[in-house]
Amino acid sequence: MASSKDAQEEKQSEEVSAVNLSPEELKTAIKKQVEYYFSRENLCQDAFLVSKMDAGHYVEVSVIADFKMVKQLTSDHTLILESVKDSDKVVCSEDNLRIKPLAVNARTTLILRNISSAASEDSVRALFPADSPKMVSLRADVGDNWFAAFETEDDTQKALEIAKKLQWEGKPIGCAIKSENLLKGLQPGGSPPKGLGGGATPGYFVPMQFGNNGYQYGYGGPGAEGFRPGAGTGRGQSARQGASGRG
Repeated sequence: MASSKDAQEEKQSEEVSAVNLSPEELKTAIKKQVEYYFSRENLCQDAFLVSKMDAGHYVEVSVIADFKMVKQLTSDHTLILESVKDSDKVVCSEDNLRIKPLAVNARTTLILRNISSAASEDSVRALFPADSPKMVSLRADVGDNWFAAFETEDDTQKALEIAKKLQWEGKPIGCAIKSENLLKGLQPGGSPPKGLGGGATPGYFVPMQFGNNGYQYGYGGPGAEGFRPGAGTGRGQSARQGASGRG
């Protein structure tokens, strides 16, 4: 007897394959799916996909084409490569046989210097005016340094301009934007780094419906409706599960 999870996946498979897509909508769906596989969020918990990377972080397109959620859209390797050729998140190899994530630098962390590491988080947050960009996290580090994370690069740049005018105990603080390579920590052919935020993330991006604002996508994954990356379930939904027909 099929489990409720198996039934859910079968129903989901029927819904996706039943959608009529124009050629451009199909390319968009494939592109979104492949981009999600190679996103930092997925790679951080997807041991199988990372194990398939070569030294240059490339993965054979045949591996991607074998994942269940891609197979529901196409089995055409050429179409997969064509769909992602203009992506700003993944890139194809010169031989047009492999795909890898772009080594994008994230600039959403602000370094605050010359603030005592023993200071309270509230006191450091209080340095910034109430109308400052939203600070999503703040932590102390060695050497009287603090790291403040913001939602976007624009917010980080605005926070930098504010920080240039701030003082701690009567002295100007030092500040700079920290640039991080999103591929840092990945071990091609091995295991992925620790997941972001400690939560499980789904291994596929499911096309749901076409509406007034274009083709709408939702995250697919184990558990109840509304599952999102970081909403820990105790286990990840990797691309390997997609390849084995489980997701």
